[in-house]
Amino acid sequence: MSTWLDLKDNPRLKGIYDTRLKIIKSIREFFWSQDFLETDTPIAARYPGQEPYLNPMRTQIHNPSGAAFDFFLHTSPEFAMKKLLAAGYKKIFQICHCFRDEEEFGGRHNPEFTMIEWYRAPGELLEIADDTENLFKYLGEKLGVKKINYKDFKIDISGEWDRKSMKEIWKIFINVNLDDYLEIEKIKILVKERGFAVCENDAYEDLFYKIFLNEIEPKLGLEKPIFIYDYPAQMCSLSRLCDNDKRYAERFELYFGGLELANAFGELTDAECQSRRLNEDKKLREKLGKQSYPVDKDFINALKSGVPAGENYSKKAAGIALGVDRVVLLFSGAKDINETIFQSAKDQTEFDE
Repeated sequence: MSTWLDLKDNPRLKGIYDTRLKIIKSIREFFWSQDFLETDTPIAARYPGQEPYLNPMRTQIHNPSGAAFDFFLHTSPEFAMKKLLAAGYKKIFQICHCFRDEEEFGGRHNPEFTMIEWYRAPGELLEIADDTENLFKYLGEKLGVKKINYKDFKIDISGEWDRKSMKEIWKIFINVNLDDYLEIEKIKILVKERGFAVCENDAYEDLFYKIFLNEIEPKLGLEKPIFIYDYPAQMCSLSRLCDNDKRYAERFELYFGGLELANAFGELTDAECQSRRLNEDKKLREKLGKQSYPVDKDFINALKSGVPAGENYSKKAAGIALGVDRVVLLFSGAKDINETIFQSAKDQTEFDE
């Protein structure tokens, strides 16, 4: 959506932007109608998360005497919003810009993008899935859309959505019992057998996705949206383990036509366990040659205080991150993410030419 001139002179791009504004307005209306409270947290954070495969953007802030302090543009408002849960807020959402370095300029990604996150405390992962399905159907009603045209697919959002475990999906699409490949040495063998390269520093998640991204993901949600739930535990450092099988964790992702839209967790609220996992992620970042950062002690202290807070609450909380630009992409018929964002990073680099 290159410049203001494109919006002025190109009716198609103007229509996409109008759809974007209507979607953001409708998202707010949906959550207000469900008694969620809209929150507001800082974009510049003192400590970034420890996600091994995300790269935060560093910025320096100076006080009046000139002393410099390192801050990071958040990759997600997750930690800040969980601190609000610890403060006693029960149902919260936030629409905000997020920033991730070393992302593609266009296609499905942009270094600056818009996210909505929402949390329930107490809350179950299935409640978050229901929220997500109901949100899309609400947007469909507001925009007069029952089927989304994406690539060559017509995806029906008006009927019942599909829900399958990750274990079921591996069995359906590649006839593999995932239970047999939950250890790194075993999945290395499977990756090689299926014709993919194994590198010396590959973590379990790297190996998992070599198969999943190439052989499974493109086939997901081609006729109707699908939630894929229960991921291998070693891929979910912020999720609680499944009650019925500790080898898996409470996590789901949502797919439309092979496009991942959202990532949700049954939130890990055990402070000691969370601290240990974040430190493990920190070590993995170092192993991958990435910069490591201190663990946010305020986040750990918030968990120690109780999430959700209060003696009458259950011990469970759940939350989700949903990419707003991708939602706009689906509902507007845009060609790529660039067309959904006013002056995307790619657009702005072209001004230098």
